[in-house]
Amino acid sequence: MKKKLTLFTISALVLSSNAGTDNFNNDVLEAKQLSKIDAQSLSSVPAKKIVLYPQYSVRLNDKNANEIVEKEQPVEAEIAVGYNQKEIGILIRWKDETKSVQPALATNKYGDGVAVEFPTVYGKGKTLAYVGMGDANHPVMVYLKKAVEGKEYKKSFISEGFGTMTEIQEKGYNFTMQYDDSKKEWTAVIVKPLKTPDLNLASGMVPVAFAVYDGDSLNRDGNKRISSWKFIKIDKFKADPSYVKYISWGYGEIGDPARGKELMVQNGCNGCHRYADQNTAPEGLAPNLSKIGGYSNPVYLKESIINPNDVVIRNLNPNRHYNKSAEKDKIGAYPNNDMYTWYIKDNKGKLQSKMPPYAHLSEKDIADIVAYLKTLK
Repeated sequence: MKKKLTLFTISALVLSSNAGTDNFNNDVLEAKQLSKIDAQSLSSVPAKKIVLYPQYSVRLNDKNANEIVEKEQPVEAEIAVGYNQKEIGILIRWKDETKSVQPALATNKYGDGVAVEFPTVYGKGKTLAYVGMGDANHPVMVYLKKAVEGKEYKKSFISEGFGTMTEIQEKGYNFTMQYDDSKKEWTAVIVKPLKTPDLNLASGMVPVAFAVYDGDSLNRDGNKRISSWKFIKIDKFKADPSYVKYISWGYGEIGDPARGKELMVQNGCNGCHRYADQNTAPEGLAPNLSKIGGYSNPVYLKESIINPNDVVIRNLNPNRHYNKSAEKDKIGAYPNNDMYTWYIKDNKGKLQSKMPPYAHLSEKDIADIVAYLKTLK
């Protein structure tokens, strides 16, 4: 007899300190070879449950939306993947008690939505992109579907971080989203070519991430729930062993979280970042780490510590802070306060993180810090 998941057992899974990261296989999505790729065939593929957490590293310039995100809980979604010689399809299903459709001309009401993200380049020797819309060194493809009144809203973008999304007209893909009133859930299906000029998914291990938007919670842009990078396994193609070893680093009990928390304080992380009970840093001075363990893979956390210039996160709305000790410009406005910009540009215009590399830390130190960051959900 199939065991029924109660609300209690689902909550226990979500709140487990290492939920979703105990075993690398938990983050692997097995793709099934299908003769036809559509919603019906994908519904026959065994689905895997994933958890999406409120994105907490950035804030919108919206007081109401930011108050809501403080109270938002993780969302569980089911993912099924199928492929054939030409196409790949992904089904995403998640609960939502209310169906939100954005009115065509509204500026303060928002629709439910879903996004699927792939790195444009991945594989052997390539590090993971920032899961929140990519970064300058690691562009991502984002496919976005939203419930909007009177029109089909589906768009594809290439993005290098917040504020850099460039819409492209990719041909040959379809993205649908249907709400079931009786089950109170959305089902979205994206079907796209395995290979396009911008993205090649014909690989044995393909990084993919997901986001869902709740219109009632004023979700849009940086306010949404996101997953960590998951990995689509396509048996038809060979996965490079060195890449699998790289992306599977840090799963399981890799270190001592309590010692990791102490090391973060000793190394001054709480001077810029806010997380857990460490909230003395000014809000917005650096990415908020309060839920970083929910949507960050262990190896990404490791590299962020030892080589922060590899993945440089752009601020969202960096002009919200002003330097009131400086002179006003000709129209009477203060200049931006550069202290709240998370990066600088070198003499070639390349983004450099303000965070120094902590390469002096031992392997054990790094493992302990990552073990602690994994608990922040």
